[in-house]
Amino acid sequence: MPDPIDIIVGRNIRQLRALRRVSQLELGEALGLTFQQIQKYEKGTNRVSASKLHQIAVFLDVEISVLFEGADMPQFGSRIELSPDAYALALSYDKLNSPAGKEAVKTILTLISSGQVAETAA
Repeated sequence: MPDPIDIIVGRNIRQLRALRRVSQLELGEALGLTFQQIQKYEKGTNRVSASKLHQIAVFLDVEISVLFEGADMPQFGSRIELSPDAYALALSYDKLNSPAGKEAVKTILTLISSGQVAETAA
């Protein structure tokens, strides 16, 4: 069963394409896809990748956010700002391949931030 967001994005693509009097075949050719793939996007059967969303928005001359209209997505204007050190730590954490390693890092940070680990003077 298609995800509701995929259905909304597909519907918006179909409506914008029709408004610009562009056929599924023309849109497909512009994106390097078949018209059948465009049909699947428009029905929400297939998800549209980020790069294809960008290509569609450029081709249809709309902001990419227009493709998500009606999806009731929360705004991301209140993102948490990270210090350079926190950002570097987050990148290092994401590079860890071991689930146990990630869990160990979380445990250590939780213990340190809650004051349960006594600091030793050097």
